[in-house]
Amino acid sequence: MNIEVAKSDLEVALKNASLTVGSGSDLSSHYLFRHHEGQMEVLSYDMRVFSRAPFTATVEGGDGDAFTVEAWRLDKWIASVGDGVLTLTCDDQGQVTAKGPRSKIKLRSLDASRFPYWDGLMTQAEDVGDVPPSTLYRALNLTKHFVSSDDTSRPEICQAEASGGVLKATNRRAVSCVTMRDLPGLDLRIPGKDLTVVLKFLSDKTTQENDVAVKQASRPDGSGGGAASIFMRPDGSYVGVSRPTVAMPKLPVEVEESDVTLSLSVEEFNGAVDVLLAAAPKGHAAVSFSASDEGTLYLSMPSEAGGIDEYPMIQSTATGLNDTSFKMDYSYVGHIADMFDLDFVTFGVHERGRGGYVSFAYEDEGATEDSGNHYYTVIVWHS
Repeated sequence: MNIEVAKSDLEVALKNASLTVGSGSDLSSHYLFRHHEGQMEVLSYDMRVFSRAPFTATVEGGDGDAFTVEAWRLDKWIASVGDGVLTLTCDDQGQVTAKGPRSKIKLRSLDASRFPYWDGLMTQAEDVGDVPPSTLYRALNLTKHFVSSDDTSRPEICQAEASGGVLKATNRRAVSCVTMRDLPGLDLRIPGKDLTVVLKFLSDKTTQENDVAVKQASRPDGSGGGAASIFMRPDGSYVGVSRPTVAMPKLPVEVEESDVTLSLSVEEFNGAVDVLLAAAPKGHAAVSFSASDEGTLYLSMPSEAGGIDEYPMIQSTATGLNDTSFKMDYSYVGHIADMFDLDFVTFGVHERGRGGYVSFAYEDEGATEDSGNHYYTVIVWHS
């Protein structure tokens, strides 16, 4: 089999395929090149994630011919070789010759027949809908901060799950809920560890040029439930994620109004937290909120030297807080502010018995009843 391809075209294809390459010594660490249904493509996979990228090339070989190349070796060669037409040739013994404008190297192919092809999965995948990649990116990028990492005892919450177009995640300290009006039929389940792959695909410059098609593939054995979620560009490039079988517990999140609010200047808040952390115990993750009789908002943390350190806020304000005091993880303020590029973050404060939570609601700019995302986040107070 012989392939002639422009270096620039191959680089675009490999940028996508590199998202799902493994780091072991088996086929998952290789790119697989295949001539399939009249088109040249490169495939890769790593555990639950997989990808495909077609590219334009002059091919000598039959339909179904394939070979593999260790990914890091090919990446290193392409990064070093000059621009122009590149040639990849695989002989009957599995030796691959990679030839550039001035030199050539020899590589080794593994048995391509042992590659776990997913052609059947893609054949019966159904369209969920098309969406601007930036819209889906924002939803997943916020959600990732609320996915639990406790995959030993609570694997069911170590994922993001969407049902009926509502994307949710929880780590038991907070809940994120994103209503995706562009995809009312969205039904997916993505492990937290695999969200980065999807986010890198969605943020790629080539992906950003057009809407992304979201597809859902069911299990071929007819047992019900989704087998994988696929995110595809118009050129046929995609990444896919196998769906975990364990469902997330029901998360009844209702948007509630509150007359008690916090309006936090992000710059002032971050500065106050940094000051308080200088004296707090190492690894301290929570900040307390309270208001003076005059209505001044105070942040506080315990000091490792003993007692409590306080920081009075000037730009940040509390409305109706009165004698209510509480503490919560401060990192969520930064995640929300960075996600939406906010100078001020406004939270509703909800007291429930001896505990409570704060809430944050936001909509994409220009959102309508049929497009854009609605975000609702609940952060539980520390006891």
